[in-house]
Amino acid sequence: MLENKYDYKISKADKNGNVYYHFPKDEDEFKEAVVKNGGMSVYVYQDDKLIDEFHTKSRGYKWKISIFTYLKNMHKDGEYFHRYYKNCKFFAIVD
Repeated sequence: MLENKYDYKISKADKNGNVYYHFPKDEDEFKEAVVKNGGMSVYVYQDDKLIDEFHTKSRGYKWKISIFTYLKNMHKDGEYFHRYYKNCKFFAIVD
């Protein structure tokens, strides 16, 4: 699992038991790096097993909402992450 690989910023668990991590830890640094490097990868773990992964491309601008809000509102099969997944860990890492 990626939990010990980087020094993440970690969210509190949401109502579905999901926890969100991002690296780099500093939000502004993370957002700038996503734009500069062209995207990020999101890895979804449940019970210490990788169950899904996503690779997003940057649209060339830095978003204004928090990273955790952005991750919770990403979609899978037309449903928000925070509703689709239960008791998962999401790791967002700049590509």
